[in-house]
Parts: sequence; C-alpha cells; structure tokens
Amino acid sequence: MNTNSILFRQGEENGIVIERDQFQRSIFTSQYQQSISIFNRLWKQQDKMLRTMDAMPLHKDFGMDNLFSNIIAFCGDRGEGKSSCMSSFATMLIDEKAREEARTIFTSLNETGAPKDIELLKIIDPAFFDKEHNLLELLLGRLYGKVSEQGDRRDARRDIDKEYLHRSLMEQFQKVRKSLSLMDKQEKIYDSIEELSDLSVGVSLRADIHEIFKLYLEYSGKKRLLICIDDIDLNMRDGYRMSEMLRKYLICPYCIALVAVKVDQLTDIIANAHQEDTKLPAQKCLQMAQKYITKLLPQGNRIAMPIADDFYDRELQIEDIDGKPEDDEHPFSVKEKVVQMIFQKTGYVFYNTQYLSPIVPTNLRNLRHLLGLLYSLPDARNENWEDNETGREAFKDYFFNTWATRLEEKDYIFAQQLAEYSDVSTMNAFVTEYFAKRVSAMGIKIVDTDVRDEFINLYSNITSSRNTAVNISYGDVMYVLWLIHGISLNTDIQNLIFFIKTVYSMRLYACYNVISRSKDLLYPPTQNVEKIISIHRADTLYEHVNQLQRLVNGSYFTYPQGTLLPKNDERDAFRDRKPIPFDAIRKRINKLKKDYDDEEQRKTDEFRQELAILEIMVLCIARTANEKEQLEDKGNNRTEKIPTYLGAMSSSANYAIFDFLQPFYSLCNIEYTYGRFDEVLNEKGETKYSFYDIAKHTKGSLLLKLLALDKKNRDEWGQKHCLISDAVIRVTDVQWAIYDELLRTRAIHKSGDDSLIAAYEDITRLSIKLYPLARRDNGQKAHVLKFEFLNVLAQHIREIGWDKLNPILYISTTDLLQKEYAIFINNLLTEIARMPDSPIPAIEVRRMIRRVSGLDTTKLRSLTPKLRTIFEDGKKYTKQAVRERTNEILVAYASVKGR
Repeated sequence: MNTNSILFRQGEENGIVIERDQFQRSIFTSQYQQSISIFNRLWKQQDKMLRTMDAMPLHKDFGMDNLFSNIIAFCGDRGEGKSSCMSSFATMLIDEKAREEARTIFTSLNETGAPKDIELLKIIDPAFFDKEHNLLELLLGRLYGKVSEQGDRRDARRDIDKEYLHRSLMEQFQKVRKSLSLMDKQEKIYDSIEELSDLSVGVSLRADIHEIFKLYLEYSGKKRLLICIDDIDLNMRDGYRMSEMLRKYLICPYCIALVAVKVDQLTDIIANAHQEDTKLPAQKCLQMAQKYITKLLPQGNRIAMPIADDFYDRELQIEDIDGKPEDDEHPFSVKEKVVQMIFQKTGYVFYNTQYLSPIVPTNLRNLRHLLGLLYSLPDARNENWEDNETGREAFKDYFFNTWATRLEEKDYIFAQQLAEYSDVSTMNAFVTEYFAKRVSAMGIKIVDTDVRDEFINLYSNITSSRNTAVNISYGDVMYVLWLIHGISLNTDIQNLIFFIKTVYSMRLYACYNVISRSKDLLYPPTQNVEKIISIHRADTLYEHVNQLQRLVNGSYFTYPQGTLLPKNDERDAFRDRKPIPFDAIRKRINKLKKDYDDEEQRKTDEFRQELAILEIMVLCIARTANEKEQLEDKGNNRTEKIPTYLGAMSSSANYAIFDFLQPFYSLCNIEYTYGRFDEVLNEKGETKYSFYDIAKHTKGSLLLKLLALDKKNRDEWGQKHCLISDAVIRVTDVQWAIYDELLRTRAIHKSGDDSLIAAYEDITRLSIKLYPLARRDNGQKAHVLKFEFLNVLAQHIREIGWDKLNPILYISTTDLLQKEYAIFINNLLTEIARMPDSPIPAIEVRRMIRRVSGLDTTKLRSLTPKLRTIFEDGKKYTKQAVRERTNEILVAYASVKGR
C-alpha cells in the first residue's frame, strides 16, 4: 500500500487535472505503474508484428485479422479521475520534463518509446458527436490538420521523399473520405460497374485507414500514434457505433488508444442496441454485450481507478495556487482532513467513527470540489460572527444541493423541504412522520428482527399517527433513526439517516448560537400582551422558551425505561426514567418556602440540605401526570394537545418522571427549568420570589455550583453562557455516542445506589474531541467535550447521600402501587365525606367512584360492571354503607389496574 502523502493544489478542483511532477504523491501512483506496464507490452507486441509485416512485403495484410486489442482502458465511475489519470499518463509519455520526473519513480518508463517516437492527438470527447460527425471523422480530421500544419512548415529546400509521402497521404485521405461518404448513404441502387467499384472501396476502409496511419508515421518520423478518447460511454445514442469504430478501424499495430470509460454503462448501451436490433430477451443481449466488451477491452488492459480505501488513510498536503504548502504542524489523513476543515471553516462537527463519515466524498471529483470550497472559506472565529456565517452558508449550499443528490428521488424532495422547514416546534413530527412512512415503504419491519419488545413498542409509540405535532422531541427523532440504523443495511435508508442527523446538527448549532449571544434570547422576556394587536397570541405558550428548547422539545434522549441503568432489586421495574410520587416533592417544596421565609432558618444546614435534594429533582424531573401509567412507555403523552415540556409543574399532580439524562435539556434554559416549579412553590397565589431566586441566593446551592463552572468569574449571563457551552449537545453524533456508551456499560455496573453516578462518570470519560477551530490554534491540544456539569451533579449527589434520596427516587414498584392505592382511597374517603346525609342512588355512587379513580377510558369500562356487583341498580346507599364497602371498592380498583 502506498503510504506517501497526497498533494492537493488549490485551483485543481475543476476540470481535468494533468500531473507533471510529484507522481509519488499522486493517488494514481499504482495506476501509472500499471499503465506503463501495459503500454510496454503493447509496444513490444506491435514491434514484433511490424517486423513480421516488413518481412512479407507482398502480404501487407498478413495478420491483420488476428490483431490483439491495443486499447488501454481507464475504468471507473463518474468523478473517480479516469480522464485526469489518462491525460496525465499521456503527458508522462510525450512531455520530456514530465517523463524525466516520472522516470525516477517508474523505472520501466525507460522501456517505452521515447517522446520523440510518439504522436499524441488531441483528446477526443464523443459527448459532442452528432449524426453528421463521428469518432472516425473527428480522428481523421485531426490527423489531416497535423499533416497540413507540417506541410505548411516544410523546409524551403525540396525533399523529394517528403513530397511523395505528403502527396500519398493527401490521396489516401481523399480515398478514405470517399469511402466514408459511401458508408453514410442509407439507400443506393447499383446500376454500373463504377458504383460497384466504389462499394468495394468502402469494404476495404479499415486497410485504408491503417495505411493513413502508416504513411503519417513515416511522414512525421514517429513510431506510434497515441489516441485518447474520453468518456465514450456518455454518448447514450451512439456509444455502440463508436465502440464498433474502435474495434474495426483503430485496432492496428500503428497506434495505441487510451480510453476513459465506465464499463458497466457502456455494456448497458451495447446491450440496449442489441435488443433494439435483434428483439432478443434483455438478459441474452446483456450477455452478448459483456462478451463483446471483454473482447474490446480485455481485463489485462483495464486499469481500475482507486477506491476510497486506497487513499483516504494517506496523509494530505494542501498547497495554494502559487504552490505554497499549508502551514500545518499536525498533518491529517485525507478523511480526517476533510472533517477537520469543515469544522475549521464552519464549526460543524463530523466524525470518522467506525468507518468513513458519509460527509467525506467517495470519488475524486467531489473530494476536490469540497476541498477547494473549504480552502476558499475564511476560518471560523468565535469573535467574528459574519465569517462564521459565511462558511456555514457555503457549506449548507454544498450539502443540500450537492451531497443530497445521492439520496433517492423521494428523499431528495423531502430533503429540500426539510432545508426550508422553519417551524422548529413541529420539525420533529415532520421528520418522524416522513421517516416512518419511508421505512414502511421500503419493507423494513422491525417486528421481524431480534430487537427486544420494549424497543419495538417505543418505536411504535413515537411513530403513531395519533401523536400531535408539538409533542415529538428531538430525542424521539434520534431514537427512531438510531433503531433503524442498527437493523437496516439499505444504503438509501442509511443515506437518509445521515442527512437527517446532519440537518439536526446544523439546526442545533444555529439555535445554540442564537441563545448564546444574548440573555434575552436565552431566557426570552415575557411579551407585553397589551401591545400585541391580535385576537389570539399563540406564542404566549412559549414565554421564556428559547429556540433551542423548541427544537429539542423536551428531551435530548428517548429510550425504553430500564435499558440504561440496572435495576435496584427485583421489585424495581426501572431506575433511569422512573415514575416517582410527586406529593412528597410537593410537601418538601412547601416546607422549603416556609423555611426560606424565616431568615434564620434559611441559613441552617437543614435548609441547604433540603434545597440540595430539591434541585436534583428540578433538573431531572421531565414532567408530571396524574396517573403513573402516563409516565411509562405504554402511556403515550405524545397525543396531548399542549407540549408536555411547557408550563409549570402542576401542584395537583400525583406523579413525576425522574430522568437522569434530563439535565442535558434542563440546562438549555436553567432559569426556565427552575421556574417550572414556581406554581408548587407559590400554590396559594403568592409570587414573592421564585425557585431560581431561592437557589441563587443560597450559599452552596447546586445552581451556584453549576454557574461556578465559569472560571473567569464573569457576570451571571457569562456564567450561564459557560454552562450551556458545556452542557448543550449540538452534534447528533455526540448524542449517539453517549447513548451507545451507556448501553455498553450498563452490563458492567452492578445494581446499587451508585449506578447513576457511575453513568455520569461514563459519559465524562468519553472524552469526545473537537479539532482546533482555526489554523492559528495549531500546536494546541484539540478541545475535549468534558460535560463537567455531570461531575458537579455526581459530587452534589454524593454530598446529599443516598439515604436522603432513596425515599424519593428508588421507592419499589410494590411500594409505589401501595401509594397509588392510598391516593385513591384518600380521594374516595374525601368524596364520601361530602355525600349528603340522605341515601343516594347506586348510579350516583358509581359515578363518584369512577370520578376519583383517575383511570383511563378503557379501564373505566372494565371497572363499571365490578362496581355494579357492589352497588346494585335500583338501590340507594348512605355514607356509612359506602364507607363499609371501601375494601370491596379497592379490590375492584386493583383488579382493573392489573396489579
């Protein structure tokens, strides 16, 4: 494998690149070596045939029917460098300086004919042929031009031999031209011996063309014609006709042809021509075409262009248009240089993880275009917003209009729609709906895989058509993509997944830039509704909600409960996204308020300890609900009409969901996060102070510890800026890396109280690195994403002690169920106390029980017949009678709950 560095020169990204030096640093080094070997073999074979023909002057056509192919085929797909490699090789053969440079590397060049022995014709591009002009006519026209040009420059002194050869050539050109004109006649009635003679001339056209080649070489003093034909497969209409001209007229001992071709496409063109002419089955015609191509372009004469694996791990050196090398103390491989330059010029982050990142072009042309684009952009600088935006807009144009063309047609249309999609609040639903339908249309069925049921059920929950547009989170989208990415090998779906991930990284980065520029954009102030002239102001729902919150929409991470943290014991269903009773938290908040009102009490360790516990709840509680089932995977909160992440935590809620990964989202807007609990703090309508203010003015609070991550001691806004910079995820690959790492390490962590802290430490140990932002940073270490806020949380939890958190966090499933029963019975007894003293009908009693049960519609239907057996129709019941049947009611309730 060639380990030399690869050279890229600015300005070479467009058109054919002809290399004349530094061949050891070319990606075509192996191709040049192979070309020289084939060229030497053909040259020697032709020399041998010419000697045989010279020895038999009376049989000038000896051996002409058994000629070997003299075509060297440079084979590859569009943009893989066929034309550049072919042109550079031709230049290497005829240019003295280039050959001298190449000879030190390719010693076998000494075995070929010297540059003075080779006549190179200008490259022929069949893409410009039409009905009136074909390959043969263009080739002969260029040869005629050379003869005329040399004739005009002949020495004034007469050279009889030259004059004779010149006349012979001109006569031969006239003869061939006449034969060509006869070939092009579509219909002819032969009524004379003269016309039959003309026909025989047409039949001998190949010999006449070969004679022109021979006479020209004698006339010019050369030994071989070098004919270059570029992209013969691009002419879909006449590709077969041109191939036939190659086979019939240009396979001869006087020339060597270099052809750049995509073999598969030329094969299809020839197969289609066979089918049109013969009406044979398509498969039969394809087999005929493959045999034809094998004879025309033998495998031994083909040179395959390098694939990505051949050069993407080689070091890349970039020179400017004047040949000055880039000042780079730490050179990168090609694949690393591409992603490094993208980050350097735009701030967008891509990773070559287990394999080559899809953002790295897989053919030479696109690679050169992208490198040329990136090199021309200004370096992204934190202090220069305009330069950063310039680079980002240029790269987005490339991504949406060039990279996206590799998507399927349907996906490309979706890509253009997503590029213009402006409503970040519903973008997640838009993406999820399209992606789920696309997966279904492709026949990808996750139910037929080995994926565990809880993963499948969550996927179905997220992609349900019943969901509302405002209740799909960024975490939901990433979960859907992640699950399909792991089970489908379909290239189209993998490209679509990468596209969506990249768009989200761009949007996350853009939203982060917005909220990090101003305090007013991080925690947007309340709108002055009185000044808004409209009937309804829908945006009042989004007061104090910033752009990043709207996009993430509640959670960076969605995952099946119980998959990231181990169980505490067999009674504990899950620990990572755990439903917990909210009344204990509510009582603690109420007590905290009373203690804060007492100036002496707020200074005590007991107060600070209580605040420390509640701050963990503030950052990790995602939402509340009245029923525990609404917080489990089987409960679909995504059907709610109002975004579940908006608004205050309800002071009447019975349960909350504690998610240890919620802080990633909570810190998008920490003041808003604390403010969600103000309704509980001031449930009687008091608005004396906010939860955020309590934490901000309490020494040793978690809030102050997080803000202290700013080592420069800036103002509160500067501290918040530092915090969101550390905590906010703005690269989808980073989010996937965290999720994969937690899945990997779950099995090695024992169940226990420290599993949450261990998970935080696992994330911080990932040490996800970013490249230096600009070339001025060379020599410095790459920036590492440390997520230091997780270390603060872990240490804060250690200081609290698990004995203080256990009663809230890790109440067992059995205990939690008993808590549900207790809430139900408490509500029921309250309602019984409110009953009138006189007996009431059974139907009224049943309605009262149904009302306080909090069960969903399905379970209520199951509860009704059970209640009929307890409270029979046609009878009336007093308070005491209902109270005496409490145990029977509880049994019926428990049976419906399914416990």
